[in-house]
Amino acid sequence: MKPWRTGLLAAGLALGPVLGLAGAALPAVAQVFMSPEDAKKVGAQEHPKILQQFGGAYDDPEVGAYVAGIAGRLAGQSGMDPGSFTFTVLNSPVVNAFALPGGYVYITRGTLALANNEAEAAGVLGHEIGHVISHHAEKRYDKSVFTNLGVAGASILGSIFLGSGAGDLIGQVGSTAGGAYLASYSRENEFEADLIGVRLIGRVGYGPDAQAAFLQSLTDYSTLETRLAGQAGQDRTMDLFASHPRGPDRVQAAIQEANSFPSSPIYRRDDYLAHIDGMVYGDDPKEGVVRGHTFMHPALRFSFSVPDDWRIVNSSDAVLASGPGGKLQFDIETDKKKVKASRNALDYLTRIWVPNLRLRDAETITVGGMPAATGSARVQLKSGGNSDLRFVAVGFPTDDILRFVVIAPAGGLGKIEPAMIRSVNTLKYLSEAEAKAIRPLRLKIVTVQAGDTAEKLAERLPFTRLKTEQFRVLNGLRDGETLQAGQKVKLVE
Repeated sequence: MKPWRTGLLAAGLALGPVLGLAGAALPAVAQVFMSPEDAKKVGAQEHPKILQQFGGAYDDPEVGAYVAGIAGRLAGQSGMDPGSFTFTVLNSPVVNAFALPGGYVYITRGTLALANNEAEAAGVLGHEIGHVISHHAEKRYDKSVFTNLGVAGASILGSIFLGSGAGDLIGQVGSTAGGAYLASYSRENEFEADLIGVRLIGRVGYGPDAQAAFLQSLTDYSTLETRLAGQAGQDRTMDLFASHPRGPDRVQAAIQEANSFPSSPIYRRDDYLAHIDGMVYGDDPKEGVVRGHTFMHPALRFSFSVPDDWRIVNSSDAVLASGPGGKLQFDIETDKKKVKASRNALDYLTRIWVPNLRLRDAETITVGGMPAATGSARVQLKSGGNSDLRFVAVGFPTDDILRFVVIAPAGGLGKIEPAMIRSVNTLKYLSEAEAKAIRPLRLKIVTVQAGDTAEKLAERLPFTRLKTEQFRVLNGLRDGETLQAGQKVKLVE
């Protein structure tokens, strides 16, 4: 969750001309309504919004230059002007990559952390370049305009790996957790991008099978995230494939059709790991961090905790927690005029925050000694059905208004309210020393020693659950695969 006062970080890396031969023809490009000039305008308009949604550009020139070099070699084989692309590494832990009209291509540091060699990262970038070459984003944008799909907002993010993520927690109440996304690419679009991507990385010399290996890691990561969220066997709304199912078999089919496997394929595992050594892993403290069952924000000087059987997810606009029987959403009022216009917490709650809801038992309370107000209501969600909501507005010492919303199925609020009341009352104003002590987690590349096992190394991870499973997924270790002395692996510290 970013401080509303914080400005955007520097924009992404625009590539200059990169030499390379186009080679064999790539799939033909279908005609679209949007002109190249309009596509550039749309991409340029969307770019700042993408930066805001995903934490800005990752502020590490070495990582940015390294990724730009990989992408530039691929762009040089695309048949397009390499200078027409803009590649950006986003400062987000989410595993995601996508393209906008006009050649804007994005990859998150979360994706870089999951990849295990340069060829895998190239496979992700090559796939997105494939979407650019085929103008898939422009065609989807045109479709949304001409068929009036009713997509709110301006974001036309074309994710291949992740949908809106946070999901429809509150429906018409709140509009947080940002970004309106168009529908997923069609299977035909995906296969076309797969085909172009494997041809591009094959021409550069990478092993195209690395793209399938990455998608297998992504599948394993998605399954593990579901387990960590306590949703195994249930509706996987947070699953990375929820809005866009793809699998390694699709890439293998593209490899066979592309027939572009180099005789001596390049993977560059050790070189890749050396470049991402020390990269921020997970949340950036500038947007708050999750440590176990506690969320802490050093810049805004607060923390709060949730029950042990609940899980916290930090998005760009809100903090979301889910557990047995309900969900919790936390955010901050971003409009200073509204804060100044409110006479007190109860006035803010009833007159400014949710004026169109008939709140039950609206009253003044205190939270951690701070003035606050609360009230409940039953609402109809956009996704259908009713939910009961408990709103809590807290006047914070920083002159901000902090907001909690407890969400439960109709009739189920009473079951989780006691735990949620305790959670809200953990809200704490951090001292300057406590805030400064919060540091980001970072990737650390280590060499496997004789006697090291996945279980032994996993104990060094700063996680509370499923440490061995998280270590194996982070390092792309398949079932039954063991470590070898001298092998480089990723840890987090």
